[in-house]
Amino acid sequence: MDALLNWIPRWFFYLLLSVLIGGLVGLEQESYHRKVEEKHFGGIRTFPLISLMGFSVQYFVKNPIVTGLVFFGFSLMIVGEYMYEAIYFNRKGVTTEVAGLLTFVMGVVLAKGYVIEAVTLSIFMTLILSMREFLHNFIEKYIYKRDVSAILKFLIVTAILYPLLPNKDFTFLKLNPRSIWVMVILISTISFTAYFATKLFGSKRGILITALFGGLMSSTAVTLAFSKRSHEAPELSDELAMGIILASSIMFIRQWIIMFIIYPKISYGFFLFSVFMFVVGIAFVLKKPRGVTSVNIEFSNPYDITHALFFGAFYTVVLILSKLAHMYLGSKGMYLLGFVSGLADVDPLTISMSQLAKSGVVELNVALVSIIISSITNTLIKAVYANMFGHSRLKKIIWKAFIAMTLASVVFVLFFENVI
Repeated sequence: MDALLNWIPRWFFYLLLSVLIGGLVGLEQESYHRKVEEKHFGGIRTFPLISLMGFSVQYFVKNPIVTGLVFFGFSLMIVGEYMYEAIYFNRKGVTTEVAGLLTFVMGVVLAKGYVIEAVTLSIFMTLILSMREFLHNFIEKYIYKRDVSAILKFLIVTAILYPLLPNKDFTFLKLNPRSIWVMVILISTISFTAYFATKLFGSKRGILITALFGGLMSSTAVTLAFSKRSHEAPELSDELAMGIILASSIMFIRQWIIMFIIYPKISYGFFLFSVFMFVVGIAFVLKKPRGVTSVNIEFSNPYDITHALFFGAFYTVVLILSKLAHMYLGSKGMYLLGFVSGLADVDPLTISMSQLAKSGVVELNVALVSIIISSITNTLIKAVYANMFGHSRLKKIIWKAFIAMTLASVVFVLFFENVI
């Protein structure tokens, strides 16, 4: 670029570039609106002029007040044009108008010397505009109204609650309300990713794909759903059992992800364990033939505010019990809590142990063993669920696999207790 600027004035190069980035957006808008034969605000000529206007005011006048006034006036023109089209042509979308305002901003950014940033901005904006049909169809097909409502409520509560929560420790247990809510956001986000993937790929691709993504969200939910389904369709018991084993194996990978995000050092010790347990589970899954039969599971949206608040309360209780157990019972208290917590959910204990190890309250190996004990308990309780609700053939496969996984876990517990 420097060599090029030796041949032409800098201002002229930037001026041409502002026309090009505006033209990129205008070309996309022109081609779309011609295709749908729709009344539109601007196209191949208008957008380069908007970018040129933003660039010229910022580069030549060099007065932020003037730039702000010009942008304000341009915004009023955009609003007036939109109201006119909304009234007389019944237009409802504002995407083109927003693109116009952003194109003005791109011209200003370019005038400030941020060449790469301005070009990148124009590419991303054009890409988003060009994906309108894909995005609309995608949302209509995979995102339900109740999901959108749940996400919005969660974001609104988070936006209001997070700044209001004090970022300091309370009581001798040093409970930090803001830190607790951050953990709720973390788990909800991880679960939502799996929730969305399950909706996108799950039931349409067969039992094992559903189990794969469902296990990242809730292996217990997969166990209950598949066990009940085995009574309705006994001939699917083998494949349903494989799905439960796969989901339960994925649980260890989920735990590792949580630990890595919170405190990478503790995740290093858990990594080999999680991989080993996953391999043990997969060994059982690969023994059986795989079909394409699907099973629908109704997962609740992790961003549902009730679900998030319940998890936050549960996590807080586990965190309090963890600190009390360590204070009065030492490492044995941690192990006992790991056993009890695993009867319900492994995530709260995984988070609390990772945080306590990070802060130095609990020794690393003690936290690690406690998390593994929680995993063992949770695996066995899922075997109990399968025994309660599943077909006899499914029970036999599940118990065989889960006992093998439990024994492998015990070996790791003994290893960490005596070696590390």
